Amino acid sequence: MKHQTSFLLTALTCTLLTAGCAREIDYREGATMAEVNRARDTCALAAETQAPYRPATRMEPGDWIPERKVCDAAGNCTIRPGRMGLPQIVRYDGNATRRVLLARTCLTDKGFDRVSLPYCQSNVRNATPQAVTRVLPPLTPQSCIIGRGGSAYQIVSP
Repeated sequence: MKHQTSFLLTALTCTLLTAGCAREIDYREGATMAEVNRARDTCALAAETQAPYRPATRMEPGDWIPERKVCDAAGNCTIRPGRMGLPQIVRYDGNATRRVLLARTCLTDKGFDRVSLPYCQSNVRNATPQAVTRVLPPLTPQSCIIGRGGSAYQIVSP
């Protein structure tokens, strides 16, 4: 059991560390950021039209409440049997996942790929003059990204 717990903690730590070490962007070599934003907005609107908000409800079972021993001041005890708690009613948008897939498909049809770039290491960040990427450059295996506040970023391809 100790080995399993250690393995799970290691796996969780690796997952959390890698999640903060990369950024996904919509990428097509040579595209301007205006073209990227226009394509993203166009695809989001098309997806919203094709898969509008669809309210849906599901019921999730309540938690299991285990049996417990209850005693009064006189020392008389009774066992209360285990039981299911009250169910939860969950409301959600039934088309949310479909909208995301439609928008991604639309961007792919317009020539954009979803690319994950690692964040640049501090020595690269410190050696790179501050700028914001306006035209998406060719990528190399060493390419990395520097966040420049909000949705702005700088791609560095050493």
